[in-house]
Amino acid sequence: MKKLAHILVLAVFGVACWFLWGILHLVAHGALALPGFTLLCVALRPVLIILPILAAAYCLGILFLKAERLPSWVPFFATTMSVLVLVTPPTLFAAYLPLLRAIELFGK
Repeated sequence: MKKLAHILVLAVFGVACWFLWGILHLVAHGALALPGFTLLCVALRPVLIILPILAAAYCLGILFLKAERLPSWVPFFATTMSVLVLVTPPTLFAAYLPLLRAIELFGK
């Protein structure tokens, strides 16, 4: 049961990182002139690929442990969701900045 919980947490974490990467990918290819913070977040896009790979490596290690030595899934859940809480707001803010600039330009 603990192995299944680890795999489910990994799946949710991987999908969330994939969506955040997709948001930044759309922002990078959607506008010509991007604000500096958005350019920084777009440049850090590979981090959103590395994070699930690290979590998958940890899960792979868990899958090969014996049943009596398995750690709880709760620390893994807490770690992955904490990383998402730290990564999601800057990503969404970076995606929102070009929208603000477009609204400003259309208002003139």
